[in-house]
Amino acid sequence: MPPRAHNFSAADPVEELRAAACAEDDNGQPLYEPTDPARPIGHANPPRRPRGKAAQPSQRPSRLEVERRVAEAQLWIAQRIPLVLTVEKARESWGVTNTQTVNRYLNLARERMVEELINDRRRHQAEQIFAINECARRAMDAEQFSAAVGAFRVIAEIGGLLRAPIKPPEPRA
Repeated sequence: MPPRAHNFSAADPVEELRAAACAEDDNGQPLYEPTDPARPIGHANPPRRPRGKAAQPSQRPSRLEVERRVAEAQLWIAQRIPLVLTVEKARESWGVTNTQTVNRYLNLARERMVEELINDRRRHQAEQIFAINECARRAMDAEQFSAAVGAFRVIAEIGGLLRAPIKPPEPRA
């Protein structure tokens, strides 16, 4: 399989974008090998581009640039910017005119946001449970057992062990 072939079953899609440049210099800028027009067209020798504006080959982003684009896409998603404006911002900021590429960055940003939310949520839950457990211990030391029971109830709610309220809601008259 050629090194630049798209393999969508990669473990991390960002790694796929990072691996797009076949080589990088010390500053993380992609290096390109010139193609030989005498050789047949293939993955290592793409067809010639038309002369004029499109004569320059498009630069593949470096690893640092991919990370910056994903972070910027996360910001746009968090700001709830409409897709049309997001594509326009990507054209201005990244120089990317292909909407599929923009959608790919947006999908990667969404995946990364979900992973960060899940990881941060677990850490936050652990911090809250630890703090409330300390409160429950102090309540038991002060013989305030109803406060300790309430603290343990909150710990169970945070941990997902208790979903419904203990007391039924009072009927509204």
